[in-house]
Amino acid sequence: MQPRFIFQWATILFFCIAALVLELAPWPAGFQAFKPSWLVLVLLYWVLAIPNRVSIGWAFLLGLVWDLVLGSILGLHALVLSVAFYFIAKNYLVLRNLSLWFQSLLVVVFVFAIRLLIFLAELSLHSANFNWAEIFGALASGILWPWVFLLMRKTRRRVGLR
Repeated sequence: MQPRFIFQWATILFFCIAALVLELAPWPAGFQAFKPSWLVLVLLYWVLAIPNRVSIGWAFLLGLVWDLVLGSILGLHALVLSVAFYFIAKNYLVLRNLSLWFQSLLVVVFVFAIRLLIFLAELSLHSANFNWAEIFGALASGILWPWVFLLMRKTRRRVGLR
């Protein structure tokens, strides 16, 4: 039973590390605005799929790692992700029973709200300019959501995470 438990946690950790790597992956200058929010997509899947194992604490820790990796103000992403995923964790039963396409629309709103909250937090600390092209990144996240969801669900079922 112990090796299976370790393998299940390693699977979750692998997806989170892969999401952080994809967050750092460079995109061409003209397509930077279309970069999806990989970490939010991966965290969103795990919070909806197994909220008893992955929830607000994971969002906080991954937010801290994201802050360290990006070199931003320590705790900014952790705070925003914790607050945002609190609402997801609180309403996961409703959200996981929605159709995949409606979930995609909610992902667009959710990712844009997270990016807007990060901007507002940065604006309160120092002068910051909002890039309205962030909407395209939120749209790309919503378009990718069904495929991310299906890939991760297949992996979760194969590993036996419940």
